[in-house]
Amino acid sequence: MTDRAKFKYSAQDGVLELEGSEAFVSEHFESLTDLIRIISRHVVVEQQHQQESTAEQAESQNENTVTSLPKTDNITNVSPTVGEVQKESIALYPEYLSEINGNLKIVSDIPGSSVKSKMTNAAILFCYGSKLLGDELVATKDIRTICEEHGFLDSANFSKIFNDRTLFLSDGVKGGNKNVKLTFQGEKKAKELLGSAQPQD
Repeated sequence: MTDRAKFKYSAQDGVLELEGSEAFVSEHFESLTDLIRIISRHVVVEQQHQQESTAEQAESQNENTVTSLPKTDNITNVSPTVGEVQKESIALYPEYLSEINGNLKIVSDIPGSSVKSKMTNAAILFCYGSKLLGDELVATKDIRTICEEHGFLDSANFSKIFNDRTLFLSDGVKGGNKNVKLTFQGEKKAKELLGSAQPQD
C-alpha cells in the first residue's frame, strides 16, 4: 500500500488541504509554495489593515470623547461665581472705586456744583460700587462716612438727598439710618459720573 500524506494550511482559517500519496503531495506542495506565500502576505496585510482600522476607529471615538470634555470643563471654568463677576466689574473703575480692608472707597474727586449735588453724587457712586461688590442695599451711614472723608458733609440736609425717587429706593424706614439702593436711572447716572470723574492725586 502506498504511503499516504496530508498537507493542511490555514492562512487564518482560509484552509488549504492536500491529501494523497506522498509523491502526489510532494509534487503539488512545491507548486503551491509560491501561492501560499502570496496568500500569507495578503492575510497579514489584511489583518494589519483591520487592526489599523479598529485602532483608528477607537482613536476617533476617543477624540470625540476628548473634544466633548472641554465643553463641560469650559462651562465649569468659565462660569465664575457671581462674586467673581462683580469683583471684575469694580476692577473696571480702579481710578474711581477701591475696596480697602473690605470697605468700599471712592478714590476720585466727586463732581458737583454744590454741597448737595456732591453728596448726591457720592451716594450714587457708592451705591453703584456696592452693587458691583454684591451689596445692592447700602446703609446711609456708610454714605455719610464717604461725604465726611471727602469734606462736604451737610449733616442737616444729608438725609434729604435720598428723597429723590428717580435716583434712590429706600427700605422705608423713617428717621435714623436707612438702607438705599439705586434705581435704573440712578445706575445710568453712576455710569455717567464714572466716565467724567477725576482721580485724586
